[in-house]
Amino acid sequence: MSLTRTPRRPLLAVAGLAAALSLGLTACQVADVPTETPAPASSPASSSASSSASPSASASSQAASPTETRAASASASESPSASAAPTSEAPASSSPTASTPAAAPSSAAAAAGEATVYWVSPAGSGHQGVEFPGCGELLVESTVKASGSGEVGTTERVEAGIEALLEDRTYEHSNGLINALYQSELSVEDVSIEGDTVTVDLTGQPMSAGSCADPQIIGQLEYTATANAGTYTAEVLVDGTPIQEFMSQKG
Repeated sequence: MSLTRTPRRPLLAVAGLAAALSLGLTACQVADVPTETPAPASSPASSSASSSASPSASASSQAASPTETRAASASASESPSASAAPTSEAPASSSPTASTPAAAPSSAAAAAGEATVYWVSPAGSGHQGVEFPGCGELLVESTVKASGSGEVGTTERVEAGIEALLEDRTYEHSNGLINALYQSELSVEDVSIEGDTVTVDLTGQPMSAGSCADPQIIGQLEYTATANAGTYTAEVLVDGTPIQEFMSQKG
């Protein structure tokens, strides 16, 4: 029995051709399939940057909310301040405030710095005044400036009025009123007020121009004292002696 041998070369050629065709088809399929470009691997630095950027962005977005909240709070806090304006209140200060009017000064306080004196109006001069025991004259009230006089009813006020009489050295003034004390050498020692009586202690020497001048001097001193003391009666002493008695003892 004879065997027929198939030559190897043609088989190898066929196998090689089949393999080539298979590779060609595979290459065509691979070429037809769209390729996806892989994302480049992020480096550690870029990963850190990305990770740090994300918290920053998140922090920024979160920080914006508190800022806006604070702004809103500030606006809300400013609104009450603007609407609730503080009201002015009177200080304990000193001094009257705009909201509390100052108390009107009393007539006694308003007259501080002044004093009341009485001059003598000769009979028939036409002045209106107070009658007193004398020679038909009148006592006429007048107001003079007197520093440190105080208020009516104080000893300072009485002293200021008496001193205004004693310091005046003019006998007859331009209005026709006279001062019977113009040449007396008297000064105030003490003044006291008790109840409805004011007592004036003088020292020195009263000088009288005549019998009619004695009641004039006494009247001027007594009426001036009571007007400034706010009392009804006055007692005038000269070196401890009532002025009426002192005047009657002169030679």
